[in-house]
Amino acid sequence: MTRSHRLVVAAGAIAAAACQRTTSDHRSYVERAVALAPQIEHATGLRFVSPPKVEVRSADQVRAFVQQTLDDSLARRDVAAEEAAYKRLGLVPDSVNLRQLLARILERQIVGYYDPKSKTLYIVDGADSASAEVTLRHELVHALQDQHANLDSIERVTGENDRSAAAHAALEGLASYAQFASSGVALQAPGAWDRVRGEIRENMERTPVLSEAPFVVRETLLFPYLSGAEFARRFVDRGGGDSLLKRLPTSTEQVLHADAYFGKDGGKPDAPTTITLPTPTPGSVAYTGTLGEFEIRLLLYHHTEDLDLAARAAQGWDGDRYDIVRTPQGDAFVWVTVWDSAQDAAEFFDALGQTLPKHYPDAKLGPAAPAGGRQYTGGGGRTVLLRATDVQGRPAVLYVDAPPGATPAVDLTKVTLHE
Repeated sequence: MTRSHRLVVAAGAIAAAACQRTTSDHRSYVERAVALAPQIEHATGLRFVSPPKVEVRSADQVRAFVQQTLDDSLARRDVAAEEAAYKRLGLVPDSVNLRQLLARILERQIVGYYDPKSKTLYIVDGADSASAEVTLRHELVHALQDQHANLDSIERVTGENDRSAAAHAALEGLASYAQFASSGVALQAPGAWDRVRGEIRENMERTPVLSEAPFVVRETLLFPYLSGAEFARRFVDRGGGDSLLKRLPTSTEQVLHADAYFGKDGGKPDAPTTITLPTPTPGSVAYTGTLGEFEIRLLLYHHTEDLDLAARAAQGWDGDRYDIVRTPQGDAFVWVTVWDSAQDAAEFFDALGQTLPKHYPDAKLGPAAPAGGRQYTGGGGRTVLLRATDVQGRPAVLYVDAPPGATPAVDLTKVTLHE
């Protein structure tokens, strides 16, 4: 999930149907924002340092903003890295241009957005009153958050996709939760939260450009509004106050599992392990990134269509790092994951092995492979190495997908882990 996904998708577009409230108040957006501010403060426990700045933008200006965001140098690199990884893992077709797809989705979904660079909340000219109301509530939370933490610096983390996705999910999730809470939705009523989550997903699926996007794109776009909002609900239920901005989650594992963020039985949070891969031979690193528990879950489900298997095999993740390695023969994908236990690593190893027949239907298990590993050939002559191993005494799994004639050697003794 790149920062370009997360920066500009407006919850008002995805979640409007979940909040069945309309307003007949035709005062200006500025006046409405001022009127809503106390409700947002009450829902978040934060106070506005200064009145929020609100302006109206035309549809053409919104399109220009989307293009400008996607043209940002970090965004371009993040999108390129993610596209390369998704293609090598069989999550999107080789024909997909991820940047163009995101532009189409974002241009058609935005009702309003908060821009941390200009410190301004923008509403799209001509938005209907119900959508504008929902969007104002949601984006006012971001404006408030930005007065207490630098959202732009939080977003501009490169090469750490999972950490950045987790932080954004918490911020976006809290905005979604506060959006509903401030509008009078009784979130504590039996079944209310499940209905809200269901309506968010249903509203997205009614939007053609989103519903037709690859599975991984749809789910990563929804993650902040579903799992992020669930994280925010747990946080609020535990009386978290304003401390979320002081301690954002550092992995999607922490977003998905309460014990990973809060600590189990009063223990420490389960912080992810940071992995550094050695320089590959042959080739050079074009891009680097992380997937994290959530995208690993998506990967496994995409290929196996077994939700229980995907969730179980992704749990126990403790860190990962992939490199897109450029060689004369084409790009290779080198990926190392570390796990909480040997059993967790073994479950992931087996589940990842089950994805290969769908990813490469003509792949054949080779006669020779390193100890603890399997080597497949197929998919236009590509070689896939899957190996259960250890790194610095930690259970690990190595995955290499290389073009014909180029299998980058990975010296596991030079892989470094940082707790």
